Amino acid sequence: SIPSNRAWSWFATSSAVQLIDHGGQGHGSAMDLQAVEALDADLAEFTGDIFKYLAYKGQRGYGQQYLRGLMLDGKRKSVEPMAARLGIPRQNLGHFIAQSTWDYSEVMRRIAARAVAVVGPTAWVIDDHPFVRYGHGTAGAVVQHCGEREQHLCQVAVSVHAVSGRGSTPLHWRLFLPQGWAQDPARCARAGVPSGIRHRTKQQIALDLLDELIAWGNAPPLVIADSDYGTNVAFRTGLAERGIHWLLAVQGDTVVLPATGVPVTAWARRRPSISVNQLAGDNRYRARRFVYRPKSADHPARSGWFVAIPIHIAGIIERGYVAKTAGRFLPERTLLIQWRRKHGGDVFRSWITDLPPDTPLAALVRHATSRWHIETDYREMEQALGLGDFEGRSYGGFHHHVTLVSAAHLFCLEQRLNPKAGDTP
Repeated sequence: SIPSNRAWSWFATSSAVQLIDHGGQGHGSAMDLQAVEALDADLAEFTGDIFKYLAYKGQRGYGQQYLRGLMLDGKRKSVEPMAARLGIPRQNLGHFIAQSTWDYSEVMRRIAARAVAVVGPTAWVIDDHPFVRYGHGTAGAVVQHCGEREQHLCQVAVSVHAVSGRGSTPLHWRLFLPQGWAQDPARCARAGVPSGIRHRTKQQIALDLLDELIAWGNAPPLVIADSDYGTNVAFRTGLAERGIHWLLAVQGDTVVLPATGVPVTAWARRRPSISVNQLAGDNRYRARRFVYRPKSADHPARSGWFVAIPIHIAGIIERGYVAKTAGRFLPERTLLIQWRRKHGGDVFRSWITDLPPDTPLAALVRHATSRWHIETDYREMEQALGLGDFEGRSYGGFHHHVTLVSAAHLFCLEQRLNPKAGDTP
């Protein structure tokens, strides 16, 4: 059974982030044996479901052990220290995660199905996350922008998260393979990159992940992403072609036309274009204040001033795409603007969405600001579940690790919400 470690008691009753913020110092007594055994039974049910694909009992067993290692207390969640804490051979655990050929997407499919059932998402958030690395032979690693470290050798993975008022958790991951890697087959072979993997932009990877999730039977209610995705016309049109509603961040110099209710053909020149920032300034007086993240023991309240403005996107590429459609009219969109203060200061953030024009402002604000949920996901997974601690260099090992970290995160979320989730069909 699982050791009666204080980390387990906190994972079972609260969120991983509370364990982190209090420095790992528990605020209650350790779980008794009965509670430990109950949690062990929950983990056995959970792993029995998500590892149904794994044909061999040994693989299923090491999968369960790896999850235990990720969730037990400890500074590092790489193979060697986890194996030592679990009391199992390091070579066996290392082979399971770095060299074994089990298909991570099959396990991720079952994780995604459970996650959607547990979270009941109101939106899916797309993001890309950097992983600091120290070996140039690590699959996909190049010197690039790496969060707070600025330029550093790192990998980047695109992820999709389910988000709702109940919580959030990852649904899928894929490693970004830079162009330089894709053009070096020998280097890819040494890092275990499958021969069929080619360079794809992060926006293309995001669409690929959505296609896989949809093929698994999961329908995105709404896709939210930052401006790297929102300013990419091919990404926006890709979502539209799939019938997926979107709310995407854009930059202040994005060119738009104020919508007046009169249809506008794609190449009409009767009304001058205007930038998002210029249009925002003309509508600032209409802004309303919303508290979009209430105060908690760990965070101050977050609030802002918001306004929604009907627009048409007027960029040349956008017009060229619309001109090819049957209607030839620019579709009406909604521009959402946020300021930190109503008077003084520049635009803080801006988004464009294809949600219906009568969508309440409060709903737009709730969706647009839901990104903080996945920031919490990353924080929990990095600091408590070892997301960045994988030391292997292989393409497959990376995906195995992030898949099992996602499983550990979902298990903790299920324990916190305490539903008795049924098996995935």
